[in-house]
Amino acid sequence: MEYTSRYPALGFYVNDEVHYFSTGRYVTDDPETIAVLDSIPDAIRVESEVTNVQTEASEAPTDEKPVAKPRKSSAK
Repeated sequence: MEYTSRYPALGFYVNDEVHYFSTGRYVTDDPETIAVLDSIPDAIRVESEVTNVQTEASEAPTDEKPVAKPRKSSAK
């Protein structure tokens, strides 16, 4: 699960252990950490659907070849 914050180094405690956001971003799969982050107003959960859509789009094979741009001749 990914979270963002407007504060680049937001700190919070989980089981007496301090954790910090890095550049306003924090990623975890720990259920206890997720529960704490969900209770912090300054931590905003990033929806995973956006990540899944981007992953599917990058993995989808394309049959189209890139079109070459016509080159202009230099006038010397």
